[in-house]
Amino acid sequence: MEEIGIVIVGGGIAGLATSLALHRKGIKSVVLERAEKVRSEGAGIGTLTNGWRALDQLGVSDRLRLTSNLIHKARTMLIEDGKKKREFVLNIKDEARCIRRNDLVEALADALPDRTIRFNSQIVSIEEDETTSFPIVCLSSGNTIKAKVLIGCDGANSVVSDYLRLGPKKAFACRAVRGFTNYLNGHGFPHELLRMKTGNVLGGD
Repeated sequence: MEEIGIVIVGGGIAGLATSLALHRKGIKSVVLERAEKVRSEGAGIGTLTNGWRALDQLGVSDRLRLTSNLIHKARTMLIEDGKKKREFVLNIKDEARCIRRNDLVEALADALPDRTIRFNSQIVSIEEDETTSFPIVCLSSGNTIKAKVLIGCDGANSVVSDYLRLGPKKAFACRAVRGFTNYLNGHGFPHELLRMKTGNVLGGD
């Protein structure tokens, strides 16, 4: 059985950011990710000032600013019967940017030391050591890891939350459809967030 001080379950944004924050403080950790490589699915993420301060501390903000769009204004339109009824405009003075999710994940992963992330690490169960009460992570490969600290960043179907008996999962009724469009010759759209709301449907870019 392998023994590791800190084990983080889940190699998404939360898991990688947690591992990188520990690394910046000189604390080693291992990230267990069930996928074969860094997951790049997802679309854009609106990141406001506090988010950028966190990215500054993690040391990945300069890289992400090169590929992110600065947002100067947020505009919300209320639509009824196909016509604009009301409009709200918010001028954004502090730093707010839209970044691609895969850019963020890759920046976090690249900033970690080699072999911090262990891919193809599917967790089948978590047990408790009878002597120390430390958690024992059981992998589908048959390997086991005893951790002094276990951090769960494994999303909705969390094995860690099941181990902690945090209760049944709550369904989130909203659904979202996102996508990207490439403008090879550029575009004339202003750098602002535009949202249109009609009934229970919210759309925008």
